[in-house]
Amino acid sequence: MDYGDTYICNACGWIYDPEQGDPDGGIAPGTPWEEIPDDWVCPVCGRGKEDFELEKAGEAASGATRENVLIIGSGLAGYSLAKELRKRDAGLPISLITADGGEVYTKPMLSNAFARHHQADDMVQKEAAAMARELDIEIRTRTRVLALDREARSMAVEDSAGRTSLTYDRLVLALGADPRVFPAEGSDAVAIATVNDLDDYRRWRGQIGQEGRILLIGAGLIGCEFANDLALAGFEVSLVDPAPWPLARLLPEEIGNMLVGALEGLGCKLYLGRTVARYVKAGAGFIAELDDAAQLPFDHVLSAVGLVPRTALAREAGLDVEQGIVVDRLLRTTDPSIFALGDCAQTEAGLLPFIAPLLAEARALAATLTGEETRLQLPALPVVVKTPACPLVLCPPHAGVQGSWELETGEDGAVGVFRATDGREAGFALAGSKTILQQEMIGRMPELLADTAATPLPEAGVNESGDRYECIVCGYVYDPKEGDPDGGIAPGTSWEDIPDDWVCPTCGAGKEDFTKIV
Repeated sequence: MDYGDTYICNACGWIYDPEQGDPDGGIAPGTPWEEIPDDWVCPVCGRGKEDFELEKAGEAASGATRENVLIIGSGLAGYSLAKELRKRDAGLPISLITADGGEVYTKPMLSNAFARHHQADDMVQKEAAAMARELDIEIRTRTRVLALDREARSMAVEDSAGRTSLTYDRLVLALGADPRVFPAEGSDAVAIATVNDLDDYRRWRGQIGQEGRILLIGAGLIGCEFANDLALAGFEVSLVDPAPWPLARLLPEEIGNMLVGALEGLGCKLYLGRTVARYVKAGAGFIAELDDAAQLPFDHVLSAVGLVPRTALAREAGLDVEQGIVVDRLLRTTDPSIFALGDCAQTEAGLLPFIAPLLAEARALAATLTGEETRLQLPALPVVVKTPACPLVLCPPHAGVQGSWELETGEDGAVGVFRATDGREAGFALAGSKTILQQEMIGRMPELLADTAATPLPEAGVNESGDRYECIVCGYVYDPKEGDPDGGIAPGTSWEDIPDDWVCPTCGAGKEDFTKIV
């Protein structure tokens, strides 16, 4: 039975399928979009109906080209691009290759699924075979790409049947990113888990069962979301991070402390400004010894200290790679037949590890690949943090913009505005009841990328000694003007001249964990 069209949330990518409804939100299966109450909100990010758009591919116009497009990756980036391409061109040959099962699910739900008692299979919205039929594309699952031959426009792939070669006219890298694991003495003995996809979640949920002591490494966005979710699900949660407050790179201290109080109210124990020095086996469980000698007993450990773009395939093929695969405003790599988007791509605005930019990238690239060259434009994009104990909406300032936070607090919420040194508003953070102001606030923010925008905020961080670099683990900024005398790096030492074995003085991360402030 056809229950109507599907709709996608522009903020988080969650798809409303009328066949499934939203039972947790009071919307019964079989409810068409038109009959959903106007006050209903996205179950993942809390956005309203006005932030959804028709997702199902409809009648599409004939495109100008029939060169085939091959997409590597079945995450939100890969599937969003395939959908946008099909909307624009009903006959375009599209193939998609993925190393996993190719299931469609909403990745942001992985960090709030325990409290909802969701198994991995509960989050699958469509199987790969259903997507192949719906979009009229070829999907090859459980297939690894081994190498690219740019001259021949071909790639070596491997699946259960063995190795073979595939050709392409235009290739799109939607490779995503790998979770980062912060090493410590004894790490190999404790099986540090990461949750970055549905397969990871399935393993993690099977591993930890229904109760126990969880050690969470990292109080960034994902770490805080997992802490909130696991605590609600009844686990004993200890959260460790070298930063002095959660989300320290995104929030003013006062709002960070509000989040601390909310998580502690759920029973979480937070160990901030500290790191794990070593792991020790202790009976049936383990002990984490911190750098201040504190000892934290735990049964399972989850690392949530950020992501590393998957760039190996591009680097080995000779494409330009920095922190991510370097692309221009057309999302084109240094090979004009190869494009990249999503977590693996490094745009002029840097790495964009959030949902909303990804959807904008998919629309722009689909237009370009169907004959209408479209430069990527990005408005200021809010980030909804799924910590119901302390609801947060963030729009962090551009990396490198100097300034300070201005804060207004009340009994039930807070508004933080980041004001650049020239007086302009450059970012915001909303907490509690003040999250309803997100639409008003976003309209006041500068765009990330625009062809006809106001003069961008001043670039900070470049001085006579070179560029500044920020540690993506803890937020420490290396300024060549100041150097790191305690670490043997004299003032005036450029980033390029720092030895490869130098480590972050705050958290011990290596040079590879730093990104240039642009």
